[in-house]
Amino acid sequence: MKKIYLLAIVLLATSFAFAQRPEGGQGQGGPRRQFSAEQMAQRQSDWMKRDLNLTEAQIAPVDSINLVYAKAQAALFQAANGDRESMRTAMQALSVEKEKALSAVLTQEQMDLYKQRMQQMMERRGNRMGGAGRGNNPDRQQQPQPQNAE
Repeated sequence: MKKIYLLAIVLLATSFAFAQRPEGGQGQGGPRRQFSAEQMAQRQSDWMKRDLNLTEAQIAPVDSINLVYAKAQAALFQAANGDRESMRTAMQALSVEKEKALSAVLTQEQMDLYKQRMQQMMERRGNRMGGAGRGNNPDRQQQPQPQNAE
């Protein structure tokens, strides 16, 4: 638990070093709703309480973990400065750390449900973003690739 609090302090200090991203950023398909790290953590905690049936003893630690990692995620996003590949790699590592922290609080059944829900969210995100270049959107038509005449 001391590690989580130390990590929270470091992440808070780091997050103040980055300028806040302007509101109303444009994404593919128009404006995207911007959530603060606190709002993201609260939304995640809310669905976890509901879908994972958290006990009263689990709520505070889960809230804390979600807030710490939401702030870390926001800091990584800002620090990446548009470098999607480095951001993706860092976010994956952060996700692994978060799962380890959650596994100390959640039961095995709750962790299984959490992982299943996260997988579903990633699949929906991939479909919404046109497969993110991975070709995994069945609604998207495949374009023929031009043949190189060399």
